[in-house]
Amino acid sequence: MNTFEPFIGTRYNTDKVRMKDVVSPPYDVISPEQQAELYKKDPHNVVRLELNHDSDPYTCAKQFFDEWKVNGILQPENSPAFYVYYQTFKTPDGTQVTRRGVLGRLRLTPYSSGDVLPHERTLSGPKKDRMQLLVIARTNFSPIFGLIDDASLVFDHTIDSVVANAPIADIDELLPTGDSVRHTSWRLTDPAQVTRLEKLIAGKKIIIADGHHRYETALAYAQANPENAAAQYMMIFIANLHSEGTIILPTHRILHDKTDFNQYSFIAELRKKFSVELMDSRDEGMKHLATDANALTLIQMPEEPKFVLVKDTSDLASSSPLEKLAVYRLHEKILKPIAGLTQAEIDNKTNLLYPHTLPELDSMLSGHDYDAAFILKPTTSHEVIDVTGSGEFMPQKSTYFYPKLLSGLVFYEFEEQKS
Repeated sequence: MNTFEPFIGTRYNTDKVRMKDVVSPPYDVISPEQQAELYKKDPHNVVRLELNHDSDPYTCAKQFFDEWKVNGILQPENSPAFYVYYQTFKTPDGTQVTRRGVLGRLRLTPYSSGDVLPHERTLSGPKKDRMQLLVIARTNFSPIFGLIDDASLVFDHTIDSVVANAPIADIDELLPTGDSVRHTSWRLTDPAQVTRLEKLIAGKKIIIADGHHRYETALAYAQANPENAAAQYMMIFIANLHSEGTIILPTHRILHDKTDFNQYSFIAELRKKFSVELMDSRDEGMKHLATDANALTLIQMPEEPKFVLVKDTSDLASSSPLEKLAVYRLHEKILKPIAGLTQAEIDNKTNLLYPHTLPELDSMLSGHDYDAAFILKPTTSHEVIDVTGSGEFMPQKSTYFYPKLLSGLVFYEFEEQKS
């Protein structure tokens, strides 16, 4: 059973800063160029806490945090609250939707309890980095992202009632792609609504969408510090997998600089295992990819034939949820045995780039010599539920939950919690 509670948040003082100048994307998607821009945007931007570029980034982040509190830039709230957080944006097809969710604190439990479910494996490097920051700062500067399976939409209706109140933050974010996202948040303190949310989440399993490394880091820290009651929790944003705004984009693959790769030999090998159809255009291929249940991937290549649709007609009825996943079959049936990639090369991104949209793919292709681009359908919410429920792990880069959450809306500071 999960324990999801309000917490005493530490927030920016909007009398002294503009929220749009101090928030940032999550630390793990910030490019060096974005980091430099965020540093210039405001001296109190959260990037100095999450992704500090000083020689001792962790100690420096703590010094900034403490200094901002002393100067009133940051202020702890007087009482616990949930923080309802909406993100309004356009999907790739131009439809405007809103992702609805709520920020609170979640009691940390091992995966073996079955209450919190991961969908991908983690790497040691990112966990070491986040552990050093957590040990020194004793604060969650950004939330992880969790999903629940609530087809009845009770969760969504519960938090919708708070939007009649004045928001505590209303930020328009311009993405590098030129798209925009409106981020709006409210405090939720009504006792009846708080209790309903606590009971609702207690009866649900939580699937980690983003933040596996931080969850495992926080759990390890909690286990090493059992006397710290506040550290037994971490800040999480929870949304409903069935909400219209829970959008999962595909993560395509671009294969590049693979020694001795030959396009025509590659196609010949594909024909031995799959049904292969040549497409006159990408648009034609995309239509088949979207509508044909057997379509595994549309491959774009530098030379003619430029567009190749690959269909996997094998019987998947007895396969596991993971084995049915298109990205898994791409890795295990094409990238490894035919393209010749090793698992280590895939893990280390040695020969792969990972665009999420076709414009991003085109931008990457224009800047690189490439061997082949593998265009995929998005993983569905039902596939996420099935794979995580089976205890299996998806390959890295199987999902891209869009848009990303902002860092800096609220902080979970251990020392400010009453218990």
